[in-house]
Amino acid sequence: MVDITGDPQPEVSVLSAADIERLEALEELHIMDTAPEPVFDDIVSIASTVCKTPVSLISLVEQDRQWFKARTGFEPCETPIDQSVCQHSLYSTDILVIPDLTKDSRTYKNTLVTKDPFIRFYAGAPLVLSDGVIIGTLCVIDTVPRPEGLTCDQRSVLKALAGQVAAHLEVRRASSRKDELFRRQKQINAMIRESVKTALTAQEAGRIGTFELDIETGNIKVSAEFCRIFDVPQTGQYHARQFEQMLHPEDRGIQSTEDTRKSGTSVAVVEYRIITPSRGIRWICRHATFEHSADGKPRKLLGTVQDITAQRRSTERVKTLLELGDRLRDLTDVEEIAFTAAELMARALDATRAGFGVVDPAQETVLMQPEWRAPGVSSVAGKHHFRNYGSYIDDLKSGGSVVISDCMTDPRTRDSAEALLALGIRQLVNVPIFDQGKFALVVFVHHDGVFEWTDDDLAFVRSFGDRIQSAIGRLRAETEQNLLNREIGHRLKNAFAMVQALAKQTLRPVKERGPVLNFEQRLQALSSAHDILLVNNWASADVRAVLLRVVETLGMVERMDIRGEDISVNPKGALSLSLLLHELTTNAVKYGSLSSTQGRVVVSWSTEKQGDETVFRLLWREVDGPPVLQPETKGFGSRLISMGLLGTGGVAMRYLDQGLEVEMTAPLTQLQQVA
Repeated sequence: MVDITGDPQPEVSVLSAADIERLEALEELHIMDTAPEPVFDDIVSIASTVCKTPVSLISLVEQDRQWFKARTGFEPCETPIDQSVCQHSLYSTDILVIPDLTKDSRTYKNTLVTKDPFIRFYAGAPLVLSDGVIIGTLCVIDTVPRPEGLTCDQRSVLKALAGQVAAHLEVRRASSRKDELFRRQKQINAMIRESVKTALTAQEAGRIGTFELDIETGNIKVSAEFCRIFDVPQTGQYHARQFEQMLHPEDRGIQSTEDTRKSGTSVAVVEYRIITPSRGIRWICRHATFEHSADGKPRKLLGTVQDITAQRRSTERVKTLLELGDRLRDLTDVEEIAFTAAELMARALDATRAGFGVVDPAQETVLMQPEWRAPGVSSVAGKHHFRNYGSYIDDLKSGGSVVISDCMTDPRTRDSAEALLALGIRQLVNVPIFDQGKFALVVFVHHDGVFEWTDDDLAFVRSFGDRIQSAIGRLRAETEQNLLNREIGHRLKNAFAMVQALAKQTLRPVKERGPVLNFEQRLQALSSAHDILLVNNWASADVRAVLLRVVETLGMVERMDIRGEDISVNPKGALSLSLLLHELTTNAVKYGSLSSTQGRVVVSWSTEKQGDETVFRLLWREVDGPPVLQPETKGFGSRLISMGLLGTGGVAMRYLDQGLEVEMTAPLTQLQQVA
């Protein structure tokens, strides 16, 4: 029995730890405000009978009320917390007995004591759950004081009955927990199913397949998307050996092998090719990680695969077109152009043969140029009649690209399949190229197996055809231009020769031969520059070549020190430079360093940055010759030199003790730009 003569139980804060535990337990039990149940009604009836009290309650205490799961002799089903005597039983596992409620400091002001029903005696056994949480009491109440309290037997029965209440509540809690676990399990299962569905949808949307490879057995579980990527039936499980046999011969072993899987050394990320039954060569990107056993050994290889054929082909197409442009730029032969283009195109498309042919649409023939072909594949170079291989010439003449996925089943080639198969052609693509509305070229790609063509692949082949046509057109234009330049050059040389002959004939009576000789030499300098320009089709001339041609004409090469970069100038600059160098060399022979046996001339040129502009600088320096003086008057040659490279100046002439020094500058862009 609890001693009620001492100090009263200390008040506990409303939301103490015990309160929180009690409220959580009541919520978990789902017992509050439930309907009466016979088992609990029987317990309060027994308690009231044994303890000889008119009232017995199973009281469950919440934060602001106490609610009675079962009651006898008491009408209300609940009371406010401030009318609860049971709240004082929540802090001990022993029975609380109050013989006279009017004399206890905790209860004498309770309205159930001071007013109807005027209760006087209370005994409550706490309801203790298995985890030690007290949620309420089984109590008996009388309307008269009972100084003697309860007998030992009554106490024992009341405590036992309280234990039965707690046990029944534990069963309820276990059942509730089971129901909650079942509900959560169903929820989790639904979430897992939804997650799996979402993952599968994501895999399909992202075209990502998954696999789980048992390293010990070699068995591999694969997803539906994995099967689609590898072009195999969706059986769910295979042996790794089957997929290893699909690897491209050049890529075998780079993804993983039985040895690298067992040692855990297989690379995590790898790209490789496979050969599929109906889709041809495919590029695969595989990400993988190892799952280890307790002893640290690799147990499983888990990962994803993705078909990256489109990305790889796109990248390869761009690289190939760039390489084609670089290589075609330097080729000067039609056969070289054809073979180079065919080789690059076949490499990008995994073809067995590729090239192009010159078409005669009226005769429906094609002259196949030397093509690229894989080892062991025969050549189709030469003249062919389209109709010998099917009816697809009709599509080509109308401007349509032809894709024959299987020559044996396509209605356009079915009747001529044997002729194609004899050439090793199972699949073919022809792309027509038109020149000024005329069917001029056909680009072809052959496969002896399966290849999955896309619109981008066809556009790529068309780009090749356009570039081939442009390159051949360039060669033709250059050939025609060279012929024209040679004809013009021949006529200009004849014109120069005629002018020189007329000049000699006309000026023969002139007794002062110096000016006549100068005039003839200037004509010769222009003729020399013209010859140099003809080498590059009148596009440009090399500075060194212009200088050497001038001094060779005057026989002064051995007395010149020539230094400079490889720089080309436009035709106007070449003619101007030729005349200037001729005047400087002639003056040096007459009056400067070349007039003495020891004298020499140093000619150098370079470029330098001046702000945002690049400047061409030419320096003429005479050494070891006679002293030179600045002339009092200027002749034609001096005036010509002072006009500079562009006819606008930029010339500095210095008459030094060691010889004449002339410095000429001009913007490089103006010397090189095409008019």
